[in-house]
Amino acid sequence: MTIQTKQCNRVNYGGTRAATRYIVVHYTSNRGDTAKNNVDYFARENVGASAHFFVDEKETWSSVPEAGVAWHCGAKSYRHPECRNSNALGVEICMNDKKGKVHQASIDRAALLVRALMAKYDIPVDRVLRHYDVTGKHCPGPMVDDPALWTAFRAKLTQTEQEEKDDMRYKYYDDMPDWAQPTVKKLMDKGYLKGEGDGVLNLSEDTLKVLVVCDRAGLYKA
Repeated sequence: MTIQTKQCNRVNYGGTRAATRYIVVHYTSNRGDTAKNNVDYFARENVGASAHFFVDEKETWSSVPEAGVAWHCGAKSYRHPECRNSNALGVEICMNDKKGKVHQASIDRAALLVRALMAKYDIPVDRVLRHYDVTGKHCPGPMVDDPALWTAFRAKLTQTEQEEKDDMRYKYYDDMPDWAQPTVKKLMDKGYLKGEGDGVLNLSEDTLKVLVVCDRAGLYKA
């Protein structure tokens, strides 16, 4: 996974973290948000808050150095007995598309990042928490409103590579990888690909590969 970096404004985070025992998942809450927009904002502004990483459907950006104390889950009172800014990495997901729907591709990319961090810091899945689990804040909103979405995210953290590949599906056009989008758009424009209605396509990665190969072979020119 490629992780790009833009340094957070130094006034927005603290000193060196003593330990890394937890990963806390958040969402940015803005519709159509991007990881780059967020790192630009936190690099520019003095807001007294921060996170280590921002993830959208296409990119992963680092904002606060991993050894630094990001201010992402502080509170006057806590639901969790141990998880604090001083021992937790904060991951923000750009979770809502421009229409306010959950962007599954952003969640899938965040799962890849969290899995890598779990391996790097020897963090078990039961120490990957929602912001809600730490302080009671309604964050990440979609995963609080729909606990099944959180359960599915956590399941991805323990999948094997083959299980992840078998499970990967793309519900919406915007969720699909760049290499597949021109072909899918062509098929949608021609009326060949209509999906399940309401913009839901629900295609597997293997199906996308077949469609792209056929497109490159010239089968969709007519």
